[in-house]
Amino acid sequence: MLEFDAALCGQGLDARRLPSTASGFPMWLVDTEQSNVEAFEHLLSSEEMETANRFRFRALRHRYIAAHGALHMLLRDRYGVPADAWDIGKDSFGKPHLIRFPQIHYSLSYSGGFAMLGINESEPVGVDIEVLRTVEDAAELMDLHFTEAEQSVAMRTSSPDACYSKEFLEIWVRKEACVKACGRGLSIPLKDVECVSEDQVTTVQFGGGRYRTGALELGDPIMAWSRRTSL
Repeated sequence: MLEFDAALCGQGLDARRLPSTASGFPMWLVDTEQSNVEAFEHLLSSEEMETANRFRFRALRHRYIAAHGALHMLLRDRYGVPADAWDIGKDSFGKPHLIRFPQIHYSLSYSGGFAMLGINESEPVGVDIEVLRTVEDAAELMDLHFTEAEQSVAMRTSSPDACYSKEFLEIWVRKEACVKACGRGLSIPLKDVECVSEDQVTTVQFGGGRYRTGALELGDPIMAWSRRTSL
């Protein structure tokens, strides 16, 4: 069982700390459906609230506010970023960053009723989460975005009738986490990011950089992390 983050829970969030020994940076899982967004939506900037209010479905608005509220609380209470310093800029690839605290790197990911957060004070990081589900177009996505080695692993213990759901998603979240850590978005073809390894943690080299990446073996939801490294 994951431990609840008492400080975040005390402010209305259903948040748990994720194992971070391998990743080297702290990560959290937020159950947004169980979080009280009314208690902390005032923390969000006007731009963030505009984004939240554009969601047509209440659950998506709720999820966005819970995730960004958690990020605000963590940056304020544990990394010393005051509310009046919440200035978000975007680089040429659209990756957001704190203008006045460029040394702090963070990543958010959403799926279903969950949000995953990661924060690091040195190297860029990426996190990705997917709830376990049937992926109807998994075969087509693998043809487009998986290397031959990745396709082989995804099909090794699954069958077309099962749409390769678990095996597909376990590779997918690692690839997405790596691309987020790189910060170059769709300019990096996913086939350039090969995440096949017999080890839980591995090093991936692409886009002129090296990235450590690993999956969290916790069942559902499926989660992965990545951070840039010089090793």
